[in-house]
Amino acid sequence: MLKHTMLFLFFLLISLLSFIPAVSAQGQYLPAAELNKILSDRTFAMTDMEESRQNSHVYFAGDGRYTILYPSGNIRATDKWKIDGNDNLCLRKALRSADTTDYITRCGKVSLAGPNALNLHNEQGELTKTLQFLGNGDLLEQSAR
Repeated sequence: MLKHTMLFLFFLLISLLSFIPAVSAQGQYLPAAELNKILSDRTFAMTDMEESRQNSHVYFAGDGRYTILYPSGNIRATDKWKIDGNDNLCLRKALRSADTTDYITRCGKVSLAGPNALNLHNEQGELTKTLQFLGNGDLLEQSAR
């Protein structure tokens, strides 16, 4: 009886160990090549965790430009995105005043949040935004309706 119990526990342990890498793989950050394929020429619904869970839509053009359509539907921001040498997604944002335009660039890692969703993290690894895939191409006009 003890031999059967030990054998059962052994097989249970092996099955649990084989399950652990699959679970932890979902939390890994995406490499540059994969990120570029996932984002280029696609539209996402974006939830900003830093700004009161504001929902907007973003289109990542294949030429390195992105456009955000804010919830009101009539305010847009367009600037540049890139993936740096450390596999960080970097979004440049223009801060305009009457006389000058300053640019800030925020970079961070990206991880999978599900089959059609991504998590964006800041430099400290904190979750800042989630992206939910809406479709290929620029779908911002459809989102504005």
